Amino acid sequence: MTRSLIQRFCLRKRTEHQKLQKYRGALPYELVEKILVNAWCSIGDAPSRWRFFRVIAILSKVWRDVLHEVVLRYAFIETMVDFTAYERLLSRYDPCARYVSIVLNAVDHTRFRVDEIAKYVPEARFMCLAITMDRRYYFDAILQNLLAKTESLTHLRICWPPLRDSFACPLSSVVISSVTHLHIARHPPASLGSILASFPNVTHLRLGTPCFLKNLVPYMSTVRVLILDAPPQYIMHTVSQAPALVFPSSVPLWNICDALEHGLLKSTASYPGRIIMNAGKSDADKSMIADIALSCQKHGVAFECRRRYPPLWQPSHSDPRRWDHAAWS
Repeated sequence: MTRSLIQRFCLRKRTEHQKLQKYRGALPYELVEKILVNAWCSIGDAPSRWRFFRVIAILSKVWRDVLHEVVLRYAFIETMVDFTAYERLLSRYDPCARYVSIVLNAVDHTRFRVDEIAKYVPEARFMCLAITMDRRYYFDAILQNLLAKTESLTHLRICWPPLRDSFACPLSSVVISSVTHLHIARHPPASLGSILASFPNVTHLRLGTPCFLKNLVPYMSTVRVLILDAPPQYIMHTVSQAPALVFPSSVPLWNICDALEHGLLKSTASYPGRIIMNAGKSDADKSMIADIALSCQKHGVAFECRRRYPPLWQPSHSDPRRWDHAAWS
């Protein structure tokens, strides 16, 4: 063993010993970390979040140090309060966020901008991105100024606000190749194809807004697992001023059987495709589900129906389960 290797080994051992000495007499580090992660990620609003941060920092130096690590790893940039707080933190620490929740507003320019956030989350792997107010070319700005600069990003959840048929995202030339797990909770009408075109390597795709799946087949060549949200009594907004349409079930709105005929999830012997449908808790749509299951069987695609949703369920930009990445696979 060379002298430099011995020195590095001794330094690492000394650092580990110092850390153990620091936490001697306190709860185990892993337990403190788990408590703080659960607490930090469960607080829904920014003022409460940072009030909790200040209280913990005063109560215990050990817990404060662990909390700093947690806050830097699980970054919530959803309001100006969050943005300002992270600005202060990152003046003393290097950015190391792995899990990021961001709320953006394309209209209110008094808030933070997309390019300002990118420098705070360069190492993010999981990102929940909510757009509360949108403009037609805003998604392209998000792609260029945020997602393209986060090369470590693998899991992405996006939720747009409810938008009428007159709004659509144009096709972008920006490609995000690192994302493999994509959850589009709600998207602008007639925009899903142009959105998916920017994510060519997605293997696990979850969609929350019914659409004609057959139109998406050209953009889904790498997708092996497709998760579809199909709540009962689905509300669909149409053109401006027109009343919303209410469907007793959103299951048929996906047109899965037709999409399978057009090559959806064309299976291979090594890795067959799989469709998971998150449907309503009642079995009123039982016959439609049975037809889909038969069609999937015919095309060699595995199918699973999960009874999850109550009537009138709608995706939310602040989904409390947004850190449940198992829901994307």
